[in-house]
Amino acid sequence: MNKFLNVLIFLIIFSLLNFSASSKQENYYYEVQFGNLIVGKAEVLFRSTSQNLNIDIKSQTAGILDVLYEYNGVLKSSSIKNKGTWLPNKFSAGGVFNKKKRTTDITWVNDYKTVSYVNVPTIDLKKYHEVQKSSLINVIDPITAFMRVIEKINEEYTCDQNFKVFDGRRRYDLEIKTIGNSTIDNDRPKSYKGDVLICGLRVFPIGGHRLKTKWKPSEDKISDIKVFFGKNQNKDYVPVRVQIERWFGTVVIRLIRKTL
Repeated sequence: MNKFLNVLIFLIIFSLLNFSASSKQENYYYEVQFGNLIVGKAEVLFRSTSQNLNIDIKSQTAGILDVLYEYNGVLKSSSIKNKGTWLPNKFSAGGVFNKKKRTTDITWVNDYKTVSYVNVPTIDLKKYHEVQKSSLINVIDPITAFMRVIEKINEEYTCDQNFKVFDGRRRYDLEIKTIGNSTIDNDRPKSYKGDVLICGLRVFPIGGHRLKTKWKPSEDKISDIKVFFGKNQNKDYVPVRVQIERWFGTVVIRLIRKTL
């Protein structure tokens, strides 16, 4: 079940990135579905200028998952635009899972090339692979990475990119490729309906992943995790749905808004 929660949190991070850089302040809401059940939700506060981006996310389990494996957490991220490119500045995460608290704080230093970070508690090397310091050069946080993806889609209508990602506890390489175009229906109230660009995603673990796991990254396909980008009211492409196929089932996270 810890693996499921990690996927849930990752998808919330990914799907919150559906904002126009010209926005000043907005609130958004998300639902996470596993099977026929709503198992998670998130509230996002987005603040931006042309050169700065700040995002706060409150997420928690819902329904039966909240009864069995209660989780609630807060993520905070700040990015800076330098020479037309979003760069990571600070990233923090704090959460409580079954009454156990953990926190992470990262700051990018040396012209955004290296990081200084603190984890409480520290990573248990009896359960997780060590994150080597040599792997933390020129890394990016997941939120800033996907801001770059969104900008590329809006400018070039393609999402093909690769990133070296670090979230404080996990270091992984991220590959994103364009799959194609399609049309989706609003299969839930207030969800998106319309034309979409579909992008596939693969994660290659470098450090911080579990020593014992059923996950076999080498067997993953680029289509196992699909992100659907549709146009919002400003005619910008934004992620409107994420669908992930794993050995334990299918997880879907949807943007829920009054207006798209």
